[in-house]
Formats: sequence, structure tokens, C-alpha cells
Amino acid sequence: MKIFSDERLVALGYVSGTVSKHTGSGRDKANVERLMQKLGIEPARILGLNQVHGDEIIKILNAEDLDNYRKQTTHNADGWLLGLSGVGALILTADCVPLYIWDDDGKAVSLTHCGWRGVVAQLPKKAAKMVGQNAPKAKNICAFIGPHISACCFEVKEDVANKFNKTSIINKDGKLFVDLANEITLQLTAEGVKKENIKTGCNCQCTACNKEDFFSYRRDKTKDALISFVYKI
Repeated sequence: MKIFSDERLVALGYVSGTVSKHTGSGRDKANVERLMQKLGIEPARILGLNQVHGDEIIKILNAEDLDNYRKQTTHNADGWLLGLSGVGALILTADCVPLYIWDDDGKAVSLTHCGWRGVVAQLPKKAAKMVGQNAPKAKNICAFIGPHISACCFEVKEDVANKFNKTSIINKDGKLFVDLANEITLQLTAEGVKKENIKTGCNCQCTACNKEDFFSYRRDKTKDALISFVYKI
């Protein structure tokens, strides 16, 4: 098992990362529970949602937020804003981007499921804004763009390409490819996040290319999904 994470967030007291497929599909609750137990986290403390490729973000910043979450039976959203100790959350991806955003004091952290529709809906920018609003005294907002389908493999038709900034589109031999990391970076910097505070991992993190480590819907048409999580100790 490999965990792709950002040491800056870990240093602030968060256990977090995107887990390789060796732990099994996140769609199987038993796999999630085994992973959390291995990490020393009580599985019941990890919250889940129903991803809908939108721009809704669930806030769990205090006990009242947590109570309200537990009173609801359905949670249609694609992101989290967390800041309560002893509480974590997860998302599932199989080519989409797991995006982590936090303030440098560790007061608030966002984890969002950014498919291309969510990116077009400005979900990354919205998440960065929410982190900033909940950490007004922070000197910096930081971000980690986790493993996802990269520009080398994310081919789209013209109608989808037209929804993105031109600098995020690569035309190769008459085929169009989207660079989601670039598009997300544009949104984050527009919200005031310094480019040097945005990390995008390493070249081995294209989910479609790296069959050893990642599930990929584009590559395999699989329903299996990677687990990405964040938990505040």
C-alpha cells in the first residue's frame, strides 16, 4: 500500500492522503474500515458523502455541524471543509482529482472530489475561498493536487474542451486533451493562493498511466475507486 500525501499537511496534525489500489476499492466499506484500523483511526470517525459531480461542500467545523450531519440520511456533495479534532472524511476517485486545501495554521482543511464537471463549476475556487474565510488570520493557503488522470490521457471532445481555459487544453495530432491540474491551479491562484504553495505530486501520478498503483475509469471502465481521506488528530 502506498499513500500519496503532502508532508505540509501531515506536519499540522492531519493524517491524510490518497491510497493506492492495493488497499482495495473504497466502494467496499470493509476496505475502508481495514485501512482506518491500520492507521489507528476509529472507522466511525470517518464521514462519507454521495458524490454528484457538483460544487457542494459539507462543513464540519464544530460539534453543531457534526450533529446536523448525523441527523441527515443523505449527503449529496463533492467536498468537505473540516476543522474538528477527532473527525475525518473521505472521497472516492478513479480519475477525478482529490484536491486538498488548507491554511498554514491547520485551522481548516478542505478535501474535494474534482471531476471535470466540478472543476468547470469552480469547485476548487469555492473550496479555497471557504478555507480562507474560516482561517482569516492565516498567512498562506496551501494545496495538494492528488493523483488523477493527467493531460497525457484525458482526451475530450471540443464541446468539453471549450469549457476550460485555453491554457489548459493541449492539441496533439488533432486530438484535444485537458490539463486538470493547470485548470485547478488557475482557479486557486485567482482566489489568492500563491502558485508556490500548490503542489501537484510527481509524474507517476497519472491514474490512467499507472496501472500498478491506481484504479482508472477511463482505462478500465471500472467502478472501483481510490480512497482519499483527511483526519484531524
